[in-house]
Amino acid sequence: SLSASGLPAGVSASFNPASVTAGGSSTLSLTTGATTTPGTYPITVTGTGTSATHTTSINLTVNSSGGGTALTNGGFETGTLSGWTAAGPTSVVNTGAQAGTYAAKVGSSSPSTDASIAQTFTVPANGTAVSFYYNMSCPDTVTYDWATATLKDNTTGTTTTILPKTCATSTVWKQVTAAVTGGHSVTLTLSNHDDNYASDPTYTQYDSVSITTGGTGGGGLTNGGFETGTLSGWTSGGAHTGISTTHHGGVYSAMAGNTTPTNGDSTLSQTFTAPTGTSKLGLYYYNNCPDTVTYDWVTVTLTDNTTGTTATVVAKSCTPTAAWTAASATVIAGHSYTVTLVSHDDNYSADPTYTLFDDITLS
Repeated sequence: SLSASGLPAGVSASFNPASVTAGGSSTLSLTTGATTTPGTYPITVTGTGTSATHTTSINLTVNSSGGGTALTNGGFETGTLSGWTAAGPTSVVNTGAQAGTYAAKVGSSSPSTDASIAQTFTVPANGTAVSFYYNMSCPDTVTYDWATATLKDNTTGTTTTILPKTCATSTVWKQVTAAVTGGHSVTLTLSNHDDNYASDPTYTQYDSVSITTGGTGGGGLTNGGFETGTLSGWTSGGAHTGISTTHHGGVYSAMAGNTTPTNGDSTLSQTFTAPTGTSKLGLYYYNNCPDTVTYDWVTVTLTDNTTGTTATVVAKSCTPTAAWTAASATVIAGHSYTVTLVSHDDNYSADPTYTLFDDITLS
């Protein structure tokens, strides 16, 4: 006797046939409805016999009404290029990633020619931009070696060069952001060209490919880069919050606390729904804390409102030498979340503490 459990709202299951004998087979059909929230859901299939019961798990992925496939493996944290179409010398490396453990390496440390990775996906209905980070090793000039990236809108048939030919050698990751239209199918191609000259092989690393989502009232994360120059989309409270021009990416960041003493918590929070194809919340914080964690600190929490559980994304910490630091947490597509950013200062005049937050994204 076969059954399925864990079905999300609007999904029905049927087996043909509904029961089998040993060695037999059955086909499971899952039907979604208009009320089914996009996301990935674990479904448990149970076979109940006269003397034993067995189960197995499958995943049901429900895309948005626009159809198509969501961006996958944008952070390369599978340790592979799964989800991407690779050409030429390409690999995944586990050193020097922009965030997480892995990054894609396009090109080679040995002389080579053209290499690229590409992925076609459908932008979520509330998607507004696609972004990625790159870090290249180019000991030649842009005449001969370069990195470049293009974004093709398959719905309109237009292609945009979002990273012009570039040749640079730097240990600093740089971000590229390009506008997209919700519901459109797009193809992102990340490329590296080397002229195969023996003395100056060129390669480029790519990481943290993500979709920025907008909207209110249960949509995706809003104004995560604070590039509106305001705290729009965020609920602020406590002692002091504002906007700073000291930033990780773009022009602006959010400030919690102040350069002068403040009393207690300064908070920023936002409730959002994780769109289809997202599995991670990422952010950067810059904690200026000349005190100790006993008295002053930064902390970030992520509450899953769907399950009622709270995860600590950044544990209480106090950093006397301020630097931009990455943090991330797992999210489940379709779940409602509240992210809360807190900077605490004990109001002692000699050591005011504040924290900057920037580039809060879902990928």
